[in-house]
Amino acid sequence: MADGASWIEASERERTLDRLEARMEALQLSMRARCTSPRFALWLHDLRETRETWFQLVDPDGQDPIPERT
Repeated sequence: MADGASWIEASERERTLDRLEARMEALQLSMRARCTSPRFALWLHDLRETRETWFQLVDPDGQDPIPERT
């Protein structure tokens, strides 16, 4: 039963990573397409938080290998 639980946990983690990656891509597209939008700052903040969550799940002890441009 523990193996089944581990498999489910790994599967959930993969789905979460996929959803976060898709969210980052959508936010980046929105930001590029509408860089003059009043929501730009909100999208940027959301993108930063999403990237942080994604990297924490991928490598909890590592650092973000892609420095963010500001």
